[in-house]
Amino acid sequence: MKKSVRSAPGPDNLKATSILDIHHEEVQKLARTLAAQGLPDRIRLQRAHLLLVAMLRAVYSVDEWQPASKTLLSRRGSCSQRMACLEAVARAAGVPTRVRAIHVKGNFWYPRFRFLRGFIPKRILLVWPQFFLQGIWVDFDELHAPMERLVAAATHGFANNSESLFEAVQDTPVDFLGKTCGIACAKPEHDLSRYVLDDQGFFDSRDQAFEHLGSFQQTMRGRLFEMLLGDRKSS
Repeated sequence: MKKSVRSAPGPDNLKATSILDIHHEEVQKLARTLAAQGLPDRIRLQRAHLLLVAMLRAVYSVDEWQPASKTLLSRRGSCSQRMACLEAVARAAGVPTRVRAIHVKGNFWYPRFRFLRGFIPKRILLVWPQFFLQGIWVDFDELHAPMERLVAAATHGFANNSESLFEAVQDTPVDFLGKTCGIACAKPEHDLSRYVLDDQGFFDSRDQAFEHLGSFQQTMRGRLFEMLLGDRKSS
């Protein structure tokens, strides 16, 4: 269900789903480790993100429905699969999550697939996490710092040709939502909103977003992509 930007979290923002299998021991183990540190929720999630960056090898995959526990057990995952892991750990630790569903132009991924562009559709659904921290919803791109601070410290924008989205948000502006447009020190390459085709709003979980909007993996090209490139190292 779509929600307004100011919606307070409800039970559906904390419950287990097919993808966010928060009761699995692998997810619970990470949540317990972070809880034992006795830190504020935001710092716990920052540490969880950095831990997942270190422990999960970046690979290509369009299997959006893979449970977070499977990704943790295999120690590898796509950007979307690793985001799901962070969302699952957050929920297991009592932090509500939801997602914003946006369709992004296929050419955003061209730098990674110079010789396989025929596999990339003109539009791809990007499911972007949010976390409810200190009474407000915080986008994944601002988990580590506000966009203004990221822009001020950044030496480059996100070019999608080496570092993955999941890794980049810790110190690089990854701005699909046009936040950098009004920041004086921002550069054109910081603003990725030029790749956004439409904004489908908020959903209580990524499962719900994919149920309503579908996913690349359900198409013929998506299945071929998974057969040829699935589980290969992302670079």
